[in-house]
Amino acid sequence: MKKSFHTVLEKAGIKNFRFHDLRHTVATRLVEKGIDLTVVQEILGHSMITTTQRYAHPVPQRKLDAISILNDYLDI
Repeated sequence: MKKSFHTVLEKAGIKNFRFHDLRHTVATRLVEKGIDLTVVQEILGHSMITTTQRYAHPVPQRKLDAISILNDYLDI
């Protein structure tokens, strides 16, 4: 698997990318789509949520969505 992964990266011209980086991408994309962090934790198999927090990078749009929801409460 490792050799195949490196072969694919080489053919695609991708440098400085590790197989482990895919875990970061998955975590970030799930959070980006609104999946609860505890669900992401279970999918990645982390025993501690703090580990998952290191994998799931902040998504600016999610922050904007949260602020928008709070603003909707102020308009009532």
